[in-house]
Amino acid sequence: ILLSTHQLAIEILHYVNHDHQQVPRENRLCRFCKIEVETPEHAMITCTSLDALVELRRIFLEQVFEKCPNLKPHLAEDLNTEFLKAIINSRPSIALVAKFTHDVLQLFYAIPIFRA
Repeated sequence: ILLSTHQLAIEILHYVNHDHQQVPRENRLCRFCKIEVETPEHAMITCTSLDALVELRRIFLEQVFEKCPNLKPHLAEDLNTEFLKAIINSRPSIALVAKFTHDVLQLFYAIPIFRA
């Protein structure tokens, strides 16, 4: 996630390959909701179109806020990029973030990228 080496639409559809042309950013839509651009922030924090994802996030946030209650205001401010930076930079939550990121990406990778 930090180095954009993930396979979310925001990155994969950025590149031209032998099968497809580059897709404009605004058309790199989430494979689940097909409404928002599929970014790490969307996948990890805001997408609500898959029950398994919503449940993973609920459990993750519960665990993070238990270990790091000071992070709660970051999410409440609705600044998803800033919240991700805060949890990634919080030493007590590093292992939780790593597992959550892995689990979220596995859900996304199980379904082909949406091409509008």
